[in-house]
Amino acid sequence: MTLKKVTQELQDINTLTNICELLRDAYSRNWITSRDGNISWHPEGADYFYITPSGVRKQDMTPELFKKIDIATLAELDDNRDLRPSGEIHLHHRLIKQTDQEQCVVHLHPTYIVAAMQTLELSKLVTDFPELSRYTRVADNVGMVPPISEELAEQCILKLGQDRDIVGIKAHGAVSRGNTLYDAYEHTERLEHICKIVLVGRTV
Repeated sequence: MTLKKVTQELQDINTLTNICELLRDAYSRNWITSRDGNISWHPEGADYFYITPSGVRKQDMTPELFKKIDIATLAELDDNRDLRPSGEIHLHHRLIKQTDQEQCVVHLHPTYIVAAMQTLELSKLVTDFPELSRYTRVADNVGMVPPISEELAEQCILKLGQDRDIVGIKAHGAVSRGNTLYDAYEHTERLEHICKIVLVGRTV
């Protein structure tokens, strides 16, 4: 094994460890229940990406449980044959294919984002909050579409376009993307914070 490959594998393990930590953080914030949500990560220039497996308790995730997927064929490159990739793999795959740079896609179910979409268009809500709109570009809401479906992938891709960072899916959750894991996660964090402010403000 070459030094370059060893270095890449160590970098991969480090990032996957950080994803596990953020999954536990999302669980502690009630943004997901045990088996909800999914995250993918593509190292810059790599011909593969990693994605969380289906059905595994997210607070118990470890780096070796991730599915390693070939970008060109969607073939599984790991030895975890008893685990399946997340059912949202087509959404993640299509977003990751848009760039050869490092890319992370985060799909969670944050409470206040989901609640706000019952009555609010998220892309319009954020215009009154420059601390959000300055750093996070919010797409128009995706309507109610079946989870783990081609329609969900199509609608998210359409709404995000080339220049949006996060999109909400009505009665479901949010999908964010970024050039790093923390960029993608912080888009969700910012939008959830603003949605909480707005919804709490309506009750006082």
